[in-house]
Formats: sequence, C-alpha cells, structure tokens
Amino acid sequence: MNRGENERMIDVKTLKKSARGKKVLIDSNIIIYLTEEIEPYHRLSRELFSMIEEGASNAVISILSVSEVMQGPLRSGKTDIATAVRNYLLNFPSSHCQDITSGVLDCVGQDERVNWKTLRTMDALIIASGLYARVDLFVSNDRHFINSIPPEMMLSFENRQ
Repeated sequence: MNRGENERMIDVKTLKKSARGKKVLIDSNIIIYLTEEIEPYHRLSRELFSMIEEGASNAVISILSVSEVMQGPLRSGKTDIATAVRNYLLNFPSSHCQDITSGVLDCVGQDERVNWKTLRTMDALIIASGLYARVDLFVSNDRHFINSIPPEMMLSFENRQ
C-alpha cells in the first residue's frame, strides 16, 4: 500500500475502536472486498470479519447483499463459488442474515436521520434492513450510504477528514 492509500483509509485501530461491541450492518462492497480480495480494502474487511467471528462485534447482512456478492461468481459462470459464498455468509458466526420482510419495508422512509431521497432502491432496502435489526453502525464505502446516513451511524474504510 502506498502512502496516498494510507492517508485516505482508516487504520485497523480505528476500525476496531469503532466496531468493537457493536452490532454492525455490513454493506455489499465490504463483503466483496473480502471475497474477491480487492485492495486496498481487503485487509480491513478481513479484520472486520475476524472481529465478528471472534464475537467482538455482531453483524447483520441483508439478503440483498448476499445476492449482490453472488453476482460476481455467477457472471463468470462459477455457480459453485456463488453457492459457497452464499453458504459462508448465511452461516457466518455472530451474524444474522436479514430477509426483506414487511417489517423491513415499514422502516423504509421512516427514520428521519436518513436522507432517503438520495438512495437507490437496493440501498434503501439494505439500510432499512439494518434499522429493522437495530444496528449501531453501518459499514460501507458506498457514497450513497455515506451521504445519506449520519456520520455517527456510519463507518467507511475511507478517511473522511
């Protein structure tokens, strides 16, 4: 990792301090960094999943994010990998996969802290999944999330300073 990447990313210490003891919603892009080993974010994503696996944090993953993560392997004709990724996420320790239910739909547009007008449908449903599951923190690098969720509820791997 070069110096410019270091300056624009949070460090592992910040990640641990922000997520420890919290229930976090993990957005699709964070999972894709892990499963596809995308740099420069792979290391932070792996650290977050390690924290969750150890029970230092709990996670909520929207069923929509599971579907999005499966799309990469499916587009490449790798159905077996897509299935393995799905099973990995659905059975990950200290985590819960949130289905889209009427309760989740009831959350869409209701929380005044969220700028719902700027969100794409998928993002609104993923955020509503987190609100329904009563997460403390949303973890995402998606600009739509970052611009729609209050900073105290948002953790991006990119430094916001």
